[in-house]
Amino acid sequence: MTKYTYKIIEVVLVVLLIGFVAFLFISNSGGTKKRVKEIAAPVLQSADFSALSRKTAADAAKVFGFDTSKEEGILYYANDDIMDCSELLIVKLKDEADAAAFQEAIEARVQKQKNLFQNYAPDQYALLKAAIIETSGNTVFYCTSKDTDAIYDAFKKAL
Repeated sequence: MTKYTYKIIEVVLVVLLIGFVAFLFISNSGGTKKRVKEIAAPVLQSADFSALSRKTAADAAKVFGFDTSKEEGILYYANDDIMDCSELLIVKLKDEADAAAFQEAIEARVQKQKNLFQNYAPDQYALLKAAIIETSGNTVFYCTSKDTDAIYDAFKKAL
């Protein structure tokens, strides 16, 4: 084979490698096409949510300061007892680009709660320190609970 043939093979392999990497990046960008109800079913079976009340999208917007016109679906559970910081929130967004703003709003809420509970409810403060806030493409997850890890695992599997 000539040098020219090796160059052609090299260029073809580089183009294939770039195409493969691009394919992996696009296919693993996260998020889901599933509806929030489909994600919620296994999540709600992963722990005991009897102490929490199901809230509306309007409740979530009020608590977190969300623009509900940007969401496709919200699952929000919170405790009605103001001395319990347990919450579960799953938001599916219409546009993945809005995820950062939603995550920042959640982080601000958690920080506010930490400031409230730090000095007089150390058990609740510990839960808030262990809270999980994750974004996967067009889906944002937040949980503060005694069972946060199990709930998050169920969420990841449900995606």
